[in-house]
Amino acid sequence: MAKIHFIVGNTGSGKSTFSAVLAAQEKAHIFSVDEWMVNLFWMDAPDPPSYDWAIERTQRIEIQMLAESVKLVKNNVNVILDIGFFAKSQRSRVQEFFKSKNIETVTYFLDVDKDTRWFRVNKRNTEVTDTFQFHVSEEIFEFCETIFEPLDAVERNEAIILSP
Repeated sequence: MAKIHFIVGNTGSGKSTFSAVLAAQEKAHIFSVDEWMVNLFWMDAPDPPSYDWAIERTQRIEIQMLAESVKLVKNNVNVILDIGFFAKSQRSRVQEFFKSKNIETVTYFLDVDKDTRWFRVNKRNTEVTDTFQFHVSEEIFEFCETIFEPLDAVERNEAIILSP
């Protein structure tokens, strides 16, 4: 049976890069929140973008991604959710959603230090690499540092921890 792969990590941890590698290995479909945000909403973003505006749209995206994921798994297609999973409440809620549907999940936590992540973000911003979706300023990067909730001991015990 197909399964859902959760990719957890803070900004610049390598979630999109890891997702692409995992998708090739698992023959999986990737749902990337950044990609959906850019394609569906970014052109309407307020200037400067606000967290409340963004979170409302990412919540809508999540609802649709979960629904589509269930359909794909029922057709024996593995799914990768590259949606950050910044909050423990989101991780728990999504885990419970799939558990209630008897769908197996695997969690990967990309545990990368802040300096390395900021270096990667700067490189992606300046070189417009394959994983570039939008410019991440230092201000946004620092804001993400304040909202990302690291995995607790139980979550870490159940996840595959990667330090790419």
